[in-house]
Amino acid sequence: CWLEPFAGPSRQKALETIGAALQAQYERWQSRARYRQLLDPTADELRRLCAALRRSARGDRVLVHLNGHGVPRPTANGEVWVFNKNYTQYIPLSVYELRAVVGAPAVFVLDCSGAGVLLPHFQAAMPRHRAAAAENGEAAPAPAPEAPPTPS
Repeated sequence: CWLEPFAGPSRQKALETIGAALQAQYERWQSRARYRQLLDPTADELRRLCAALRRSARGDRVLVHLNGHGVPRPTANGEVWVFNKNYTQYIPLSVYELRAVVGAPAVFVLDCSGAGVLLPHFQAAMPRHRAAAAENGEAAPAPAPEAPPTPS
């Protein structure tokens, strides 16, 4: 769904409208799941919520939808942008760190311009997650699909 972020009365209202529309879409696919929104989070807020979601989900899958439109593009070092604790500037957050906090199993939706630059960082983490799962006697996560070739 596309929503014009500047059509509403305020930036906060636009964030809430976009968050509600995304949640409504997910609820159509899985109505019994629990959803938690975190709009324009700080790095610490995002880490705390992801850790809480993993504890709550136990061995079930966690879905993390990162909507990064309106912030800088992800970096080649595998980082997305979130606010600092004072909401005065964007700071990078490593997707490897985010993935480690969320744990497995998890699904990440990287909804931002240039998200393809993050795929190698997710794929590089897969062997480490498989090895850790094997050591703990858990089922190993499925291998990541090959990234499609980038258009030239």
